[in-house]
Amino acid sequence: MNLEKHIYTSSNSYSFLEVIKASLKGYQSSFYLANQLAKRDIKAQYRQSFLGVFWAIFPVLINSLVWIFLQSSGTIQTTATNVPYPAFVLIGTTLWGIIGECINLTTQSVNANKSIITKINFDKEALITLGLIKFFFNFLIKIGLIILFLIFFKITPSIEILFFIPLLFLSIVFFVAIGTLLMPISLLYSDINRLIPIGLQFLMYATPVVYAMPPEGIMRKIMQLNPLSYIITDLRNVLTGYSIENPVFWCLSILVTGILSIVALVVYRVSIPILTERMS
Repeated sequence: MNLEKHIYTSSNSYSFLEVIKASLKGYQSSFYLANQLAKRDIKAQYRQSFLGVFWAIFPVLINSLVWIFLQSSGTIQTTATNVPYPAFVLIGTTLWGIIGECINLTTQSVNANKSIITKINFDKEALITLGLIKFFFNFLIKIGLIILFLIFFKITPSIEILFFIPLLFLSIVFFVAIGTLLMPISLLYSDINRLIPIGLQFLMYATPVVYAMPPEGIMRKIMQLNPLSYIITDLRNVLTGYSIENPVFWCLSILVTGILSIVALVVYRVSIPILTERMS
C-alpha cells in the first residue's frame, strides 16, 4: 500500500487570494476531524474530574467573590455601578474570561497537538476549529452562569439584549484573530505565552471589569484610551437593560475585525508549514 508523503517546507511561494481560498477550503474540509478531536479532548478533560464542568466557571467565581468581599467589607471604595455590584463584577469577570480564552485559543490548540502536526497530513485549520468547538462548549456554560446572575439579582433586560449576541460574536472573532496573529511568535518564543496572562491581568485593572469607570482622574483617562473598556461596558449594558454607549466604536470594529480576520487567515496558513518544519 502506497502512502502519500507530504513534505513541509518554508520555501513555497504564496498568492494572497490563493492562500485565503485554500484556508477557507481547509476549514470546510477539516470540520469533521476537528469535531472528533474536540469530543476526545472534552471527554478527557472532565472524565477524571470530580467537579466536572464546574471548573469552567470556578476561576470566574473565585475572582469575583474576592472583589465582592473587598468591596462589601469596605476594604476598597468603588464608583457607584448601575446594577448591584456583585452582578457587575460577576458579569464583568465572566466576559473578561471569554476574552482571555479567545486570545489563547489558537496557540493552545496548536501547542496541544504538536505530536500529530508533524506526523499526520491534514488541513491545519482543523486546529482552530477544534479550539473554537471547545471554546463554545465552555462558553455555553458561562452564558448559563450569566443568565443565573440576571435571575438571582432580578435584573430585567430590555430590547437592547438583542445586540448581545452580535456584539459578543464580533468580539470573539476579533480576539481569536488577535490570538491567531500572536500564535507563530508564541510557539517560537515561550516568553510570549508568559507575558500574555500578565498583560491581561494588567489590562483588567485598566478596564471597567471589577469597578466602574471613575467620573474623573487619571484612571478615567486610561480607561477612555483602552478599547477594551468599550467592549466590556457595552456588553454588560445590553445584558442588564441599558443602551449601547459607544455605537461608533462598534461600527469601526466591524471594519477592523474584518481586516484582522483576513490577515489572520493568511498568517496562519503561511506560518503553519514553517512552524511544522521547526517542530520536526
